Amino acid sequence: MLLTTALAAVLLAAPATRAQDCPSLALHVGPVDAPLAISAFLDPFASTAFGVWLDLRRFVADHEGAVGVRVIPVATSMVESLGDTRIFRLLLGAGARGRQEAALRVLDRDGRDRLAVRLADPAARAVLAGELGLRPEDLAAIVDDRCLDVAMRAGKAELQRLHQAAGGYLGRPPIFLVGQAAAFEDGPGLERVRGELAREAQRLRANRPPVRPLVAARRGVSQRLMRPPVQAGMLIGGVGLPHRLVVFAEHDEHPNFSLLAPVLEFRRQNPGVLAVQVIARGTNTGARQLRVRTCVAERLGLQLEYLRILAREDEGARREPRSAAAAEFIARLDEAPEAQTCELGEPELERGPGGITALPEGVWLDGAAVGQSDLDALAARLAGADAAQRPLDAVFSAAAPEP
Repeated sequence: MLLTTALAAVLLAAPATRAQDCPSLALHVGPVDAPLAISAFLDPFASTAFGVWLDLRRFVADHEGAVGVRVIPVATSMVESLGDTRIFRLLLGAGARGRQEAALRVLDRDGRDRLAVRLADPAARAVLAGELGLRPEDLAAIVDDRCLDVAMRAGKAELQRLHQAAGGYLGRPPIFLVGQAAAFEDGPGLERVRGELAREAQRLRANRPPVRPLVAARRGVSQRLMRPPVQAGMLIGGVGLPHRLVVFAEHDEHPNFSLLAPVLEFRRQNPGVLAVQVIARGTNTGARQLRVRTCVAERLGLQLEYLRILAREDEGARREPRSAAAAEFIARLDEAPEAQTCELGEPELERGPGGITALPEGVWLDGAAVGQSDLDALAARLAGADAAQRPLDAVFSAAAPEP
C-alpha cells in the first residue's frame, strides 16, 4: 500500500491534554524510512488541499518506495471553531487508522461547514463512519480525543519555527521541506517539489553534502509575490505610498476581506502611509464578477467606497445579507457602462525568481503574507519595517523598474 502511518496507537481512554501523556503523532504517505523525504504542511480547508495530497501520493508511486511524505495538517485561519477542531481530529485520527485519503476525500466533497455539522450530530456520525471505513465507536473516540489537539498544536509550532527561520520569507501552506533543503512554497502541479526531489536524489547518488539555496537579500519578501500586474485589480491610495497591502480573493464575500477592519481604521488615523490593492484571482464566476466590479470602481473613482463594502464595515457578520445601501452600490457597479469593457481574464504576476507568474493566495503586506494578528498590530509592524529601512514598496509598485 502507498498509504502508511508512523502514528502510535491513539489513546482511546479519557482525553488527555498534556503533550507528555500523548503518543507521538505523524502522518505519512509512503515508507517512513524512505531515502527521499518530503515534509508537507497542508491547510486542509484550502480548496487545493486534496489535489496537492493526490500529487504527493503520485510522487510516492512514481518513485517506487524511494520517496516518503510526512503530512502535517495546519490551518491558516485566525479563528478556529469547535467544528474546525473536530475536523482536524478526524484527519489525524482517521489517518492513524489508515484512512487518511478517505478523510481528505470526504472533506473535499462535503466542505468545511457540512462536515463540521455531521461530526457534531451523533446520528450523522454513524453514516459518516461507514463512508470513512471506520466503526462508529472509533469515530466517536476520534472526535473526543484531545491528544489529537496536541498533535495539531505541534504542527503549528513546527510551521511557526520555519517562518521564524525564514524571517517572514515564507507565505501560506502548502509549504514543503525536501531532504535537507530550505523550506519553500509551491504552486499547482508542485513543479518545485519535483525539481527539489530530483536535486536531492542526485545529491544522494553523488553522496554530496546538501547545498542550501541563498536566502532572499530583502528580509520579509516572498519570492511568490513580486509585483502585482500593472492595472490589475483596485488600488486605494496610489503607488507612491510607503507601504502596500495586497488582498487576493476569489469572490466579493471571501474571508480575506473580513481581515480589513483594522486596516481601514489605520488608514483613517494615518493618511498617506498605506495603500490597499484588491486583486481577484481565479476564473470562476465569483472571481470574474469581482474583477469587473473592482475595474468599474477603479474607473469611477469609487475604490474606497467599494473596499468598505467588501470589508463589511459597520454591517455586522458576513453571514447576514448586505444592507440595502450596499446592495444598491453593487448594482450601480454591475450596471455601469464601464462594466462592458472591463477585462475578465485572470492577470499574472510579472515573472520573478523561479519563473512564477501565478497569483498567490491570502493577504500580503510589503511582500510578506500576514494574518489577523499582524493586521491587528499594523502600526507596530509598519513602524518596525520603517526602522529597518527596507524599501519594500518597490516590490509592489506598478511603476517599479525591472530588476
